[in-house]
Amino acid sequence: METLKVQAYEKGHVQMETTELPALKENEVLIETHYTAISPGTELAWLHHMANTPGQYPYYPGYSGCGKIVAKGEQVEGLEVGDLVAAQLKHWAYNIFNADSCIKLPDGVSSKNASPFYLASISLQGIRKADIQIGDEVAVLGLGPIGNPAAQLAFVAGAANVVGFDIVEWRRTLAEKCGIKNTDSDGSQEKHQNKYDVVIEATGVPEAIVTAFQMARPLGTVILLGSTRGMTENVNFYSDVHRKGITVVGAHTMHRAKNPEDRFGHFRTEDQDNDAIIKLIHGERITFEPMISGLYTPYEAQSIYDRLLAREDKLMLPVFDWGKD
Repeated sequence: METLKVQAYEKGHVQMETTELPALKENEVLIETHYTAISPGTELAWLHHMANTPGQYPYYPGYSGCGKIVAKGEQVEGLEVGDLVAAQLKHWAYNIFNADSCIKLPDGVSSKNASPFYLASISLQGIRKADIQIGDEVAVLGLGPIGNPAAQLAFVAGAANVVGFDIVEWRRTLAEKCGIKNTDSDGSQEKHQNKYDVVIEATGVPEAIVTAFQMARPLGTVILLGSTRGMTENVNFYSDVHRKGITVVGAHTMHRAKNPEDRFGHFRTEDQDNDAIIKLIHGERITFEPMISGLYTPYEAQSIYDRLLAREDKLMLPVFDWGKD
């Protein structure tokens, strides 16, 4: 069968493409896509060949969405045709996916509100690596689609206080609607220096790493969760890292346990983290609802990417509605 796809065919430009899907394998399911969430940081970076991206086209964006199973392979167990599932779906009308990496949505969890689940999974692996202890003081720099759920998950992990920092006021307002009541615009102020047990850098802005180092208390931890797009300058490693004895952890999403039996310490597989996020959404421990900026058709993709790049609108998490729900 054919599927409609969002395709980045050259730097900065996307179009709709129709291609034939391969035959379904015995361990796969065919998902009729309902909603896919745009991950603004990653998708804009790859679309515009920013620093630390391959710049290869065509590129097919998208990695978080929900839909309905409309066919399944002979060996698929635990999932049935008609089930609503979350998976790392591309911006395609139909996706073929390994059944083991699909999460059945519990009753009461909507496809729309769960569609950004994988962004929170990225945040979760960073929170696990932070090893937050009950009562810790935590700072999160950047309250975008990765930082906001990271701040919510820090509370889930046991933090006594989470302060969210963002220079953009409407992002701070959205964070407050998500339960992050303590927010500020500037982490470089003296009152924030040497204060936090854990500092999570989620902006991806190279200069913010210097601020994160300075905010961490002696023997504290800095988690580099955001994917930086460029070089960080003016780091005084002696005063800000070495003498303070802080721990710096690179928290890229690719570094997780590879097999379920490898579970120890903070290590979980990607599938386990994804499942945990759906359970936390179901239990109303975290929420995406205030962050979803609106529903758009895939044919509006170019316009949405352009608006995200311009940063003139209050767009946090635009979601493509594939018209199937």
